[in-house]
Amino acid sequence: MEDSAPREAPGPTLDQKVGAAVKHHRALAGLTLAELSARAQVSTAMISKIERGQVSASLTTLQALSGGIGVPLINFFAGTVERSDVSFVRAGEGITVQRLGSDFGHSYKMIGRAEASHVGFECFDVTLEQPLAARPVYLHRGIEFIHLTEGEMVYRCGDASYHMRPGDSLSFDSNSAHGPQELLNDRVRFITVVAKAEPKDPGL
Repeated sequence: MEDSAPREAPGPTLDQKVGAAVKHHRALAGLTLAELSARAQVSTAMISKIERGQVSASLTTLQALSGGIGVPLINFFAGTVERSDVSFVRAGEGITVQRLGSDFGHSYKMIGRAEASHVGFECFDVTLEQPLAARPVYLHRGIEFIHLTEGEMVYRCGDASYHMRPGDSLSFDSNSAHGPQELLNDRVRFITVVAKAEPKDPGL
């Protein structure tokens, strides 16, 4: 007889997550079941069942409980959503990556990225040094933000060119042709953020 793979224990249900949130916020507020019952005009028996995840509370009931506790209704549902994508990079750290511009003397260090169901972005610390091997022009979907931190350069965006100095920023539709046109110092450094809409799941 072959051993079967262990089954994963089912996670808490929606009712259990909401109930646990009600209990948590009631405890933080220092309220007993009886005190919350009096404030929200909901029976102690019903509150107890909600907190144990034994019933599906109506929005009207949950709204009464949130008012009795003194917290927004949405707080009861915070545990029902997926965790967001988070990245944290300390000063001076990051991941050196190879991108199209790397072939033209660009040094890219990824210092941030995140994705949600509808949008994603990547953030890079970019260093350019003289002499530029070429003057690349980029064209891709999304929107882009550039903030110059060191040196000066002329940056092309569409049909226009911009003389950028430290502290200057540029935001644009990255479907327009763009790229560094001229470096006015031996070394130029800037932060760029590229955001793109994520395609919707056709199954949704």
